[in-house]
Amino acid sequence: MPVYEFECPEGTVTERLVEMGAEEIECPKCRRKAKKIMSLCTFELKGGGWYSDGYASKKS
Repeated sequence: MPVYEFECPEGTVTERLVEMGAEEIECPKCRRKAKKIMSLCTFELKGGGWYSDGYASKKS
């Protein structure tokens, strides 16, 4: 199950591990419905990595 962010009408943002189809949860702070929001991606590649280490074409 993935982690999604939800925001309630009062602006509280909550992260929760839920099923993919979940569109809203109960806000733990105000108990109102919190809707799923788009999150920033924190994925970042650093270093040589698998491509340059083993899959890049090698020129002789």
